[in-house]
Amino acid sequence: MQTEENKDVIYYPEAGIKKAVEEFETPFFVYEEKRLRENCRNLRGAFTKYFPGVDGKGAFQPLYAVKANSNPEVLKIIISEGFEFDASSDTEVILGQKLKVGGMFTGNYNPASELKVAQDAGFILNLDDVSMLDFFVGDGALSVPETISFRINPGVGKATIASNVFAGPNAKYGVPFEKAYEAYEKAKEMGVKHFGIHMMTGSNVPMEDKDYFAGIIRKLFDIVADIKNKTGIEIEFMNMGGGFGVPYKPEEKSLDMEVVAKSIRGAFDEKCKEYGLKEPRLMAEPGRFIAADAGWLVSKVIVIKDSYKKFVGIDASSNDMPRPSIYGAYHHATVMKESDEKELVSIVGRICENNDQLAQDRLLQKCEIGDIVLIHNCGGHAFAMGHNYNGRPRHAEYLLQENGELRMIRRAETFEDLYKTTEV
Repeated sequence: MQTEENKDVIYYPEAGIKKAVEEFETPFFVYEEKRLRENCRNLRGAFTKYFPGVDGKGAFQPLYAVKANSNPEVLKIIISEGFEFDASSDTEVILGQKLKVGGMFTGNYNPASELKVAQDAGFILNLDDVSMLDFFVGDGALSVPETISFRINPGVGKATIASNVFAGPNAKYGVPFEKAYEAYEKAKEMGVKHFGIHMMTGSNVPMEDKDYFAGIIRKLFDIVADIKNKTGIEIEFMNMGGGFGVPYKPEEKSLDMEVVAKSIRGAFDEKCKEYGLKEPRLMAEPGRFIAADAGWLVSKVIVIKDSYKKFVGIDASSNDMPRPSIYGAYHHATVMKESDEKELVSIVGRICENNDQLAQDRLLQKCEIGDIVLIHNCGGHAFAMGHNYNGRPRHAEYLLQENGELRMIRRAETFEDLYKTTEV
């Protein structure tokens, strides 16, 4: 029995991309404003339905994980939909300052200088370890903030790719949950007055594990109750992290955010009643869920090789979108042509590494030189993870606006860009 293809995976704005191909030299990225806004509203709407707030003040605050796609024009759209920033570096904080938005700073193994940038910008400091409190004592110390949060490692984690498991004994992140109360006690003794808690346990959790997020919340509340019992500290806000899954394969299901939000509401009610806790404000920090399926890498076939298998060489490479080469990640590929003739091929780029294969052993429309090939789910963790290996410049980004117009939001790099910090 053939599985029905998920329209969220195979979708692309055909008219807009055809127009882009006519106007611009491949390869390039296209981001669709309409889909970006739909994704923002899907997440924010589902959570505000179950966490509506009191007296007009929202009890749910979405943060966007800037690391997923940091193009300023993309960020402006997301900010306009009510999101603040989840920043992981001082550069992302500075970007927030320029765009006049705040949020939470969740770095790891940061020097005091980065914490100072975030603190001066008004970002909530979410500390990865109790040892980072030492930056606030002694000569030349940072001023003790009124509000602080800690990232907690609950001892377990989950993701579709092993290296994206962000919690557990092998993860480099977070305060071990058994020692959480010690971190809060020390911060309280230093003069911190308001407290939050954060947990990011994994990445790209699929629809099949929709109850996983409510499980995170229950675990967090157990830790919150332990902290209150041992320190008297009331946790005022809870950041459940991100990790909301996006389908990459046509047979995978899209995550139903309504189901997720409702299950989390149930976990809040259950645990606040069980422990007699005041309900904290809820935060989440999606990146991939907002941006991934709103972007496509657009390329052209330049070489076709009949070898031990058939390789279709395109003018884009793994330096544009490294996920398949780094993780062996699957990205859907589309040949933009009408044809009933198909063949098994691997879509490859020009980087001198054999893992520069963006789509391996796929049954696609038979390719000819000049055909347009799209790589899907390139709105997040694509350009942002790009690199210049082999001296390859990164390529342009275009925004397909809601009015149907295309606008360049980042030009392609040049030789001069690659070497402007040195002398040739």
